Amino acid sequence: MIKQDISELKKTPVQQINLDGENLQKGLAKLVLVIIELLRQVLERQAQRRISSGTLTTEEVERLGLAFIQIKQTISLISDQFGFSPQEFEIKLGHASSKIIGTETKTTLVDLVDHLLEKGVFAGGQIKISVADIDLVILDLMAVLSAVHGVKKPNRRKISK
Repeated sequence: MIKQDISELKKTPVQQINLDGENLQKGLAKLVLVIIELLRQVLERQAQRRISSGTLTTEEVERLGLAFIQIKQTISLISDQFGFSPQEFEIKLGHASSKIIGTETKTTLVDLVDHLLEKGVFAGGQIKISVADIDLVILDLMAVLSAVHGVKKPNRRKISK
């Protein structure tokens, strides 16, 4: 009986995890790019709201525009180096998150974070960071997440004498 079980095991293909340097580097690059792209999209939406509400000066609008263009170009360059497409960075959530936001369509993580920023939310929790199923870092968090709704600053002009 045992010999039969062993011979059956030998016939079964072995699953291997390949953690060579290139695959590991590509996986880490994708994780970092997903997080950066999420932040970029959320911050861009908040900037658009601030621009629409008129709480930013013309100079601030220009600085924001240039900064977002540079960030997007950098993300694109790094994505090209690793062979990623922009669609790979979009994290879609199920219909349950759509009910929170009040839409009928599936939402993305960007939509959910944006909605929470606009409504404001108090969050508490614990994040465990593990490697090889060994807990290495524990973060206890308490945070208030909300958008910045600023007051319009007057344009300052230099008066020449």
